[in-house]
Amino acid sequence: MKYKLIALIFGCFTFCGAASPLTQTEQQAWLEDIDFYAHQVKTQHIQPFHTLAEADFDRKVERLKAQLQGLTEAQVETRLMAISRAIGDGHSNYFMMSGPHQHFPFRFKFFGDTLRVIDTTSAYRNLLGAQLSSINGVSVAELYTQLAATLPGVDNQYSEKASFEYYLSLHKLLLGLEIVKEEQPALFKFVTGKEESSVPVSPISMSEFGKLSSAYSRTEPELTTHDTGMPGITLSLFRQHKAAYFDFRSYPEPEQVIAHCEDLQATLRAAGSRVMIIDFRGNGGGNFYSGLALSACLQPLDQIDWMQGVYVLSDGETFSAAMTNTVQFRQILNATVVGTPTGGDPNQFSENSVFSLPNSGRRFSLSKRYYPFSDVQSDAVYPDIHIAPSWEDYRAGKDTVLIHLLSQLSAHTQWPASVNK
Repeated sequence: MKYKLIALIFGCFTFCGAASPLTQTEQQAWLEDIDFYAHQVKTQHIQPFHTLAEADFDRKVERLKAQLQGLTEAQVETRLMAISRAIGDGHSNYFMMSGPHQHFPFRFKFFGDTLRVIDTTSAYRNLLGAQLSSINGVSVAELYTQLAATLPGVDNQYSEKASFEYYLSLHKLLLGLEIVKEEQPALFKFVTGKEESSVPVSPISMSEFGKLSSAYSRTEPELTTHDTGMPGITLSLFRQHKAAYFDFRSYPEPEQVIAHCEDLQATLRAAGSRVMIIDFRGNGGGNFYSGLALSACLQPLDQIDWMQGVYVLSDGETFSAAMTNTVQFRQILNATVVGTPTGGDPNQFSENSVFSLPNSGRRFSLSKRYYPFSDVQSDAVYPDIHIAPSWEDYRAGKDTVLIHLLSQLSAHTQWPASVNK
């Protein structure tokens, strides 16, 4: 099939109000896009119906096509997100953010079941640390239920929670779910201590939202970082613990790890490091061969306590390659996993290909490999030592997990089964 797109249609896909019902021309363009999407799912995913039956997939697609006449662009895209979510693996996703979009000016993070504001723009700085109660009268629990069926990058309940924290701010998704309305501020209700406040909030541009991450800086334990020459990996030395701490935030290329391996080995030998702590928290993945290159670089160091001195830190954002390296390091480095469960499934569909819809230009991904990294059926890598960060520590700049680990190294005592604050 040939896909023709005149400039006028393209401009409408890009700039027309997301709340406007689709015109007949737009409906036809989306029909072609949906057919293209469905064909790619069936022909390009390594095993597209591992969770969702093909007949159910077909019904979802046909239902969407039949409903186009009464839908807005935001509603179409939200339904495509839901279909991709139903495929059932975190590497097969529809990317609403590949088109024009805005965000509400908040970054959120769960502490237990409480969702708090951890960053925002200057206009709402008084809300830092506040607990979100509802949006337009929809409670956080109900918001979670509605969004969960659409969220990308989900392998399990832990990555689902991490994805919700981010996508709750995506205005177009909330528009598609009819939680908010176009060109109207949304009413956010917050709780601070014993006080409640209702605040009308309008979305901001992605460029402004992209400046937000967390207003709370980690100050304890104090870190003095060393440049490893490996982009995304920093080294800090806790000399009194004879510990080397690797903050593995993102993935360099394997060649970059190999090129700087000898310098790293020399640094660790000079420091007399006996303990290694490799932190994959917040790492959404990359090339797991880079992680293996790091492990190969570290293994010749006989000074390391290879029986009890290697630790890997994980959380719900430890995904894809970072989850893979967590599994591998537990095996090949005899590492003890500390923190909270990974967001990635150790038996995972992975290595996605990315496609563009022919008319709208929106992108989606499909898994093309399957990695069974665990003989035991499990939805996550569960830590050997469970330590959950607390809000009290987080707002004070304290790294709950790392502080507890270092205190145990100092005490030379056996680990408790769980530490939850």
